[in-house]
Amino acid sequence: MMPVRLHSRIALGLSPTPRPGLVLLPLGMALGPAGLNLLSPSILSYLDPAVSVALAALGVFAGLGLDFRRSREGVLLTAASLEASVTIVIVGAGVLVSHSWFPVSGPPMLLALMLGISAAVSSTASSDSPDQPLSLATRVGDLDDVLPILLSGLVLASMSQGFSAAAVWLAAQTGLIALVIALAGWLLVAQVSAVSEEHVFVAGTLLLLGGTAAYLSMSALWVGLLGGIVWSLAGGPARDSIERDMRYLQHPLIVLLLLVAGAQLQPSAEVLGLLAVYLLCRSAGKLAGGWLVGRAVVRDLPSDFGRRLIAPGVLAVAFAVSVLQADADSEGTKMLLAVAAIGSLASELLSVMAYPQRGLR
Repeated sequence: MMPVRLHSRIALGLSPTPRPGLVLLPLGMALGPAGLNLLSPSILSYLDPAVSVALAALGVFAGLGLDFRRSREGVLLTAASLEASVTIVIVGAGVLVSHSWFPVSGPPMLLALMLGISAAVSSTASSDSPDQPLSLATRVGDLDDVLPILLSGLVLASMSQGFSAAAVWLAAQTGLIALVIALAGWLLVAQVSAVSEEHVFVAGTLLLLGGTAAYLSMSALWVGLLGGIVWSLAGGPARDSIERDMRYLQHPLIVLLLLVAGAQLQPSAEVLGLLAVYLLCRSAGKLAGGWLVGRAVVRDLPSDFGRRLIAPGVLAVAFAVSVLQADADSEGTKMLLAVAAIGSLASELLSVMAYPQRGLR
């Protein structure tokens, strides 16, 4: 999801057409340890802090895109969260049912939840001009990443604390730190007059957000989301300056994230089996969620809304990378990344077939 003013989607293809993004993940795999080894394990470890910053930036974009001063924003967020919840439930249930066929190490419930969260995000392309408001369908598709990012904070906390009150408390503490960092960054940007100083403060704040998440082994997406929400609520010229600087960082960071994700892919027979379940359940979840939202919450959505949600966006891969950062040695997290990344590629292709207009915009 992106701020409306930026008028570009965090699609896997970085644009309304998926082709560039489709190249980056396989390219990363070719450059990684399983290919040419140009992105060797040691180099990937050096890039890990930059990946945390990229994840935090994606969370910031999501937070900046929330603005309850817009008409019907609360209703659209409710609709998007309902649609995302349907997908999480269907994908999670499918993974649990298929666990006996494709056994993996680690708690099956945790893997099912993580795959459900990865599957929940969407990227809806838009042909609107920058001077026109986004359509309802595009806006709901933008907002369906908020709930998964919030859940990602709890999931990563539970990986170290278990499903307990301690995990909730850890996520809350991390969120409070993120709020303080974002507020401090906004105050600094609001006080400067030189553009060069503004760039330094924005970059420094983003580094602090990503570094905090990495140090605490928490979700950088979650930390970035809260930072973006603070900046969105604070508003003013400082918010506009932050948004403008984030726009310059958007594509390089996403390219880095996708290349690193591709380099860390480890396909296997178990991954291919689980991938089929993931794709089937995700497509069913998006179609069912789109239908339910159109019937129960926002009745003026187009009839093909569910099909527009099949494209996953880069956040599906980003969430899997954030989990792998927290537990790089687990076979379950490696499988999560492989299924989410390959599933994102396959879902992009499915979206082009199910909604051909996307590839032409």
